[in-house]
Amino acid sequence: MRKTKLREVQVPERQGYTELKDTELYPSFVTEGLEEVAPRSYAALQHRALKAVRTLLVSPVHRMLCICASRDTDALSDMEEIAHRVAPALKVRLSRAPTRRELFGTDGLKDKAQPLSSAPLVADTELLILPAALFLEHPRYVSLMQRAMESHHALKLILCADAGEASQLPLFWPETDLALHTDFVSEFPALGGMELMAGLLESFRHRLNLKPFSPEAVRLFAIWSCRQSGDRRWMGLPRLRLESLAAEASSYARGERVTLRDALKALAAEDFRLNFLAEAELRDHRDRQLLIATKGAVTGQINGLSVIEMSASAYEFGEPVRITATLRAGGEGDIIDIERKAELAGQIHAKAMMIINGYITREFGADAPLPVSASLVFEQSYSEIDGDSASLTGLCAVISCLAGIPVRQDLAVTGAVDQFGDVQPVGGVNEKIEGFFRVCRLHGLTGTQGVIIPASCVQQLVLRPAVVRAVKAGRFHIYTVNHVTEAVKLLTTVDWGDASREGSVVNRIVNRLYEVAAGRDATPWWKFWVRQ
Repeated sequence: MRKTKLREVQVPERQGYTELKDTELYPSFVTEGLEEVAPRSYAALQHRALKAVRTLLVSPVHRMLCICASRDTDALSDMEEIAHRVAPALKVRLSRAPTRRELFGTDGLKDKAQPLSSAPLVADTELLILPAALFLEHPRYVSLMQRAMESHHALKLILCADAGEASQLPLFWPETDLALHTDFVSEFPALGGMELMAGLLESFRHRLNLKPFSPEAVRLFAIWSCRQSGDRRWMGLPRLRLESLAAEASSYARGERVTLRDALKALAAEDFRLNFLAEAELRDHRDRQLLIATKGAVTGQINGLSVIEMSASAYEFGEPVRITATLRAGGEGDIIDIERKAELAGQIHAKAMMIINGYITREFGADAPLPVSASLVFEQSYSEIDGDSASLTGLCAVISCLAGIPVRQDLAVTGAVDQFGDVQPVGGVNEKIEGFFRVCRLHGLTGTQGVIIPASCVQQLVLRPAVVRAVKAGRFHIYTVNHVTEAVKLLTTVDWGDASREGSVVNRIVNRLYEVAAGRDATPWWKFWVRQ
């Protein structure tokens, strides 16, 4: 079998912003040479769990193993398979929701009229696999299990839990802190990912009686899995969700095997079931209930990018947000965060606003206090916001106000910054880009619209085909930046420069601050009340 290679996009240190090509927007898996692949189960990928089970079985000290797995896996059945792999002759029992009678027998129960048809699990097992939630729901089972393990020295126990259950379990059963612990892994290197995905789909096919998958369908699921991990160098494999998508794609297939079209249809059907809120938001943009400009230029106004997550289904979608900044003379030269004043901002957001203030003070207020203060707000935002991914956006809006330079409204921005202006990575880049693209497409693509993202986020990009096609056709653009000055150049088309370069951003800001500080503002105060 020939190993497929994954092309990785390396982003070198650049001077100035860079526009990405369409080939840099998704992982490039190769389908050629993908021959017959043997089935490979999800349990076979869990090398940490396998080694932990081996240690448990040979250890004279440990009699309990705690597995931490996400909810999108079937850890109980996978652990049963792993146990049979490690010790085929071992007496392994799995129970998802045993009653007290089934687990411990009739000892201590008042009603003993109906004897058990078989021995209780603790007495007839060498390796017992149970959900940790059983002991959280029935705390009395803890002492019964401890007593059973003291009575049956050959009995060893595996408990499967998610992260929340794993953190609560020691509160009910302190001895579990001393047990062996390991994690179920759901992310795997994308190098050789086609073989990995093909093997998984083949195992699903045999177990669920599905149709075979074409190399193109396998490639699509591999690309989809990279998006789940948030890094296209890694494949995120939520087993139950992937299994469901594979079964749905097989049900759509009319030929002898699942094609690319069938796999696309399954992914689109899942998205359609979950995207009602995203479509409702888009309708508000169409009706101009949400005011986002995708053309022209405005001073002190900029398009930011946010991600909304639906708590019930964990579905995420991007939503552009209008951020505005205003200036006033006087004050302490600080950035007034209206969201924080209204108690609609989290702690990370508050920290990001302070970092903006730190950068402005470092650049323009190191020698003397700033004579102006700024106000920053997320317009038409009516719920709590958090995160630092809008700090680059807010900083550019404040700089636009200070310099009096309009900002392009056909561009949207995401990224975090530090106090030196370096742009730092953020999450949810795919959803953010697609959210602004949908709004631009709704209002009409002009060929100049696009987004600005951190250069360090390129490896996160796994964009939908519609965005990739628009970028390839030159109708939408994705720019990467390493420093705030590069973003300002893109947004204003004016060079950052320095105080001595006439017309540069820094020169305009310095002149503006000098005029305010010296009380020589050329515009009389009463003219601000006259509508232009």
